[in-house]
Order: sequence, then C-alpha cells, then structure tokens
Amino acid sequence: MLERTQRVAEPAEMSPVRKPQSLDHSVLNEMLAIRMQQLEIENGGAEAFLAKTGLARHTYYTMVRGIGNPTIRTIERIATSLNMSVFELLGFDVADARRALEKSGVNYDELMSAITKKNRADRALARQTRSRKLPS
Repeated sequence: MLERTQRVAEPAEMSPVRKPQSLDHSVLNEMLAIRMQQLEIENGGAEAFLAKTGLARHTYYTMVRGIGNPTIRTIERIATSLNMSVFELLGFDVADARRALEKSGVNYDELMSAITKKNRADRALARQTRSRKLPS
C-alpha cells in the first residue's frame, strides 16, 4: 500500500498587513454613498449633517464608504430630517418617481399623503406611550 504525503508550501515571509475583508458592494450602496457625501457638503459638513439627521457616526461612515446596509426606515428618517422624499435623497427627480409609480397604477400624491398620515399617527402613538411610561 502506497502512502501519500501532502507537501504544504510554507510562505517565505508573512506580511504584517491584513487583507481586507471581502464586502458586498452594490450599485445602490455606491449611489447612496455618493449622495450622502453630497448632502454632507450641502448641510455644512459631517458634524452638522450628523446633528441634523441624528445618525450615529458608525452608521454614517459605513454608508459613506458604500459598505453600510441601512434599513429602509433609516433612509426614510434621513430624508425626513432633510425635508426631502426618499426619492430625492437617492438622487431621483420626483417627476421620475411619479412616472414610475403611475406605471404601476399608484398615484404619487395619494401615496405620499397616506405615508404622511401614517407617520403622524405613529409619532402621536409613540408620544402617548412615552408619556405613560414617565414617572408622575
């Protein structure tokens, strides 16, 4: 019976530099990163932008590097804090959004109105819940 031996090549010299982790990049992540950088400049720099949006530094910096994976809710909060729609935040013209929704039979104005009403109701409910939890 023949024995097989495996020969393992040893590296001549170990590099002190860590290899970067492989990350999933997407077109949307890159678009959002570029847009966040633009909005940061328009809003007076990183500190002012963070204060205005309420984003955590870590969240912001991962998004700006195109590696973050923000939730839709996070994107909506950023847009709301900047007084714009999610479409505008992502760099789309509202007219483009209207046309895209109309192709699906959805009226943009009715959708935005319904979302605004729901957000108001959610905030009112959250305020009521917080006030009940506060000590008297």
